[in-house]
Amino acid sequence: MSSNIFNSTIGGLARTLDLRLEQHALSSSNLANSHTPEFKAKRIDFQAAFDRVFSGNDSTSLQRSSGRHMVGFSGATESTPVEEIEPDAWSQDGNSVNADVEHAVMVQNNLLYNATVDAMSRKLAMLEYAASDGGK
Repeated sequence: MSSNIFNSTIGGLARTLDLRLEQHALSSSNLANSHTPEFKAKRIDFQAAFDRVFSGNDSTSLQRSSGRHMVGFSGATESTPVEEIEPDAWSQDGNSVNADVEHAVMVQNNLLYNATVDAMSRKLAMLEYAASDGGK
């Protein structure tokens, strides 16, 4: 029987929540700078980030000094793969922010954040059920 009650699923879900929060901050910054000349919109490359997290190559994970320590969860850091969006050729001021696109990104990000929270809640509910000896 495994002694690791918080398996990689919970760690992956926690990292996903961190990435979703960071994307929200980036989208907010993009919208705030929508009229700043030469500002380049930024987005997280979720495919690259998830590849790192779920392959075990995520350099942002905390290190354990003992095998008996619980696995730690880290927040998003500067090693998160962030893409800069280039401005359209017809952009007069070199700004690449499109407010409509940013709002759509925020809505999608919010839906995916909520879905991840739901998955985390279900996973923790299963642990609670097991800890209560099957609801007895």
